[in-house]
Amino acid sequence: MPDASSADIRRQSGWHVRWHGRHVFMKRFLVGLFVTSLGALLMFAGGDRWRPPSEAESLSAQLTLSGRVVDAAGPVQGARVRIKGRSASTLTDRRGQFLLPLSAEGVERVTASKTGYLIQGIAPGSDPLWIDLQRLPLDDYVGYHWVDPTPNPSERHQCGNCHQQIFDEWHRSGHANSAGNRRFLSLYQGTDWNGRPGHGWNLMADHPLGIGVCAACHAPGIDFEGGATDDMRHVSGVAAQGVHCDFCHKIQDVDSDGIGLTHGRYGYQLLRPREGQLFFGPLDDVDRGEDVFSPLQSESRYCAACHEGVVFGIHVYSTYSEWLDSPARRQGRQCQTCHMAPTGNMTNMAPGGDGIERDPATLSSHTFLPGGLQQMLRESIEVDVTLEQRGDSLQCTVTLLARDAGHRVPTGFIDRHLLLVVEPLDTRGRRLKVTRGPTLPDVAGERLTGLSGRVFARRLVDESGNGPVPFWRAAKVAHDTRLFPGETETTLMELPAITHRVRVRVLYRRFWQTVTLAKRWPDDTTVVFDRYTIVETSRD
Repeated sequence: MPDASSADIRRQSGWHVRWHGRHVFMKRFLVGLFVTSLGALLMFAGGDRWRPPSEAESLSAQLTLSGRVVDAAGPVQGARVRIKGRSASTLTDRRGQFLLPLSAEGVERVTASKTGYLIQGIAPGSDPLWIDLQRLPLDDYVGYHWVDPTPNPSERHQCGNCHQQIFDEWHRSGHANSAGNRRFLSLYQGTDWNGRPGHGWNLMADHPLGIGVCAACHAPGIDFEGGATDDMRHVSGVAAQGVHCDFCHKIQDVDSDGIGLTHGRYGYQLLRPREGQLFFGPLDDVDRGEDVFSPLQSESRYCAACHEGVVFGIHVYSTYSEWLDSPARRQGRQCQTCHMAPTGNMTNMAPGGDGIERDPATLSSHTFLPGGLQQMLRESIEVDVTLEQRGDSLQCTVTLLARDAGHRVPTGFIDRHLLLVVEPLDTRGRRLKVTRGPTLPDVAGERLTGLSGRVFARRLVDESGNGPVPFWRAAKVAHDTRLFPGETETTLMELPAITHRVRVRVLYRRFWQTVTLAKRWPDDTTVVFDRYTIVETSRD
C-alpha cells in the first residue's frame, strides 16, 4: 500500500503511537525478564561475574523518543533526527518514522535535517513528536543584499553580534583581507608598499581587460548582476570585506565540472533568499528556521573554486588538485581537517545569541592557519641533519619531509617557495665554502645567492626562458621542485674537514626577493627551521 499523505498520517498517528508504545513496552518487558533470569543463573554459577543492571541503567535503557518527520507531500525518508547539541542521532525510515534512544539527562529540543530542507526542531512535549520540514526555495535571488559581518547591535543579523569569537578569528584571516591585501593590490596596479605607482609587476598595465578574474575570488560579493565594477581599486560595501561570512554561508553547491577553469564566485551555486534569511552550515541541528545542513562545508570540494585555477593559460593555483593526489585524501582528511581544526576553547558558537553549549570538538576554527603561518609550516616540515666524517671531508645530509600535509609544500600562490640554506662554520664562526654540493641561484636574493642550498618552488619563465616572471606574462613553468606530501627530499653536501659546526636553515617566502625589493615591501621571510649542529670529532 502506498504511503499515506501528511494529513492521513496526522489522523492515524494517535492510534499508531499508542499501539507502538504498548508493543515496545511488552517487548522490553519480556527481554528484560529473560536477561534478569539468565543473569541470576550466571550469578549463582559464577559468583560476582554478573550483576543485574542498576535502576538508573534500566531507566536509561528504556528511554526513547518516537515520532515522524514529514513535509508538505508526506513522509520524509532519510532525515537525520537528533537531540540538539548531542551526538546520538538516527535516520527516519520510508514512512518518516524514527525511534531515538535517550539518556536520563532530559531533552530540550529534537531536530531534523535533510539536504534540500531547512533544519527544524521541536520541544519534546507532544505525543507523538511531529516535525515538519520545509523545502528550500528553488531560485537564487540576485537582488539580495549581503549581511555585513561587523558587530553592530542596531542591525539584527550582523554576524559578529552573536558569533563574536568566530568573527574575531575570521577578521584576522587572509579571507577577511583578500580584497584589501597590500601586496595583492600592489601587484594588481603596479604600486609600491605606500601606493606610489610605477613599481614592478603590474597586472592592470599588462592585462587591462583581464583584471576581473581577480575579483571572482578576492571580492566574490561584488554585485556583478547589478553592474558593479570588478576593478579591485574601487570595491566598496560588504564586498570590500573579502571572502566574508554571508558569502560562504550562501554556497549551496560547487560546479565540479568547471573546477580550475571557472573561478571563485562563478564556480559556486549560491542560494540567496528573496525574503527572510538562509544560511548553509556544517551543523545539522541549528533549528532557527533559517539554517540548512550542508555536508559540502566539510569537504575539500567546497574550497576548490578559489584554490584551483588556470589563469591566462598558467596553472597558477593547484592546491585542490594536489590534495586529490595526496595521502591525506586517501586517508579521508579534508582541507578543513587542518585549516579549520577546532581550537578546543570554544563551547558556544553564538553566546551573543541563542547558541547552546556544545562539544568543542564540533566547532570549527575560522583562522584557517591555526597557530599562525610559522607554526603551521613548522608542523608540516620535518628537517633532519646528519654529519659523517668521510676521510678528509665531512658529509652533510639534510632531509626534508612534508609531514601530515594535504598538498605540496609550499602551496597557494605560485611564487611561494622554500629555501634550504647550509652554512659550514669554523671554530671562530667564520663561514666556510662547501667542497661539493648545490648552491643557491640568483632568485634566492642578494644575501643568499651562492651559498650552499636549494630552492623548492615553481618557477615561471617567459618565451625566452627568462624568469621569474608574473603568471600573466609566463609561457610555462620551468620547473617544480616543491615537496610532495609524505615524501622525503634529501640533499648531500661535502664540507671542509675543519668544519666545527653547521648551520641549517629552512626559509619560506611568499614572493621572490627581486619582486619584494622592486615593490619596496617589508621583508616577508618566515623562518621555518634554524639550527646549529656541532661536528663530533673522534679522539684516541
